[in-house]
Amino acid sequence: MISLPSRSSETIAITLSTDELRLSESTKNGDFSIAMTITPARPLDLKEGDTLSFEISKRFLSSWGKHYKCELFFELDKDQDTLAWQGPESSFQINAPVRFVERQKHEEEPRHLATLDAQILRDAIRYAAILIDNRPPKLQAYDGLEISGGSAKSGYLRGVSLYKSGNLPDTLKFMLPKRNVTNTLAAIGKMQGPIDVTETDQAVFIKSGNTELSWNKAGRLQSLDRILGTAMEATLNVSVTEALNSVLIASIGSDRGRIVLEQSDQGPSLSLLSIATSARYDVALKGKFRECNLSPGAKLEINIDLRDLQQVLLSIRTLDAEVSISKRLLILKSVCEEYNEVSALANLA
Repeated sequence: MISLPSRSSETIAITLSTDELRLSESTKNGDFSIAMTITPARPLDLKEGDTLSFEISKRFLSSWGKHYKCELFFELDKDQDTLAWQGPESSFQINAPVRFVERQKHEEEPRHLATLDAQILRDAIRYAAILIDNRPPKLQAYDGLEISGGSAKSGYLRGVSLYKSGNLPDTLKFMLPKRNVTNTLAAIGKMQGPIDVTETDQAVFIKSGNTELSWNKAGRLQSLDRILGTAMEATLNVSVTEALNSVLIASIGSDRGRIVLEQSDQGPSLSLLSIATSARYDVALKGKFRECNLSPGAKLEINIDLRDLQQVLLSIRTLDAEVSISKRLLILKSVCEEYNEVSALANLA
């Protein structure tokens, strides 16, 4: 439950008290952690109020832990810095080195922000984060992913995403640093039912039952209102599956694609072609136009990163999506009763 997939310190910290066993894992720089509290089968042999904290290799724990489904007996030797455990009736004994550490405590009592379902928060973070990974240095993602005002938003210099839902409480407001998105999605994905979100001046905490994750506050995000409020030349509804197939065909030739909007006597049409020197893939983007402001014979072209377009289409959970195009933006919108999802991709030219 507490295993972090990204930037792990590769150690599990264990804190013991008379009636509680707490396991936690942090990132290498300690800015993100997840912890689980367990009640041991028998009271621990400690004086009332005493605690002991030590670290043990994560790889070592995972190598043996999955093999034993029985009750285990543990013994900690502070003089030898070792942890030993035995199977039923001393059928086996294993020793592992440990490193004793000081237990870290919260400096202030966390303030409650909101209570919501874990799946709702995960869906919001997942969609808002689809365009912030693996960007070249000159096109960095925003420092963070912002949750505020019933929405989640983030992106990078050529694409942004916004998720809005009435199920996200207006009181929920925090910044999730980009480097912690992968770990947060993995941790919340294992949670079920209601979760509590709290904060201090230094950190944000998410708790579900006996499991808690936290990260240090950091990051910033520019306003997306100006980008998403751009006047568009045409809007149409498309099948997400058909649009995705068109993008996959165009991406055979290149990662760069050109979307062409034309207005003729027969009406508007939208096509997608790959920008490549060796081959040309030209496919129609079929859809029902809701409006088109181009005059007859006019043409509008916009160059798009096909990888971004594919990621956005793969993240849409509705059957249909609304596509809008201008001279510098392509906007995709998915709307249902529970949420609105909007992504804006900038012209590469």
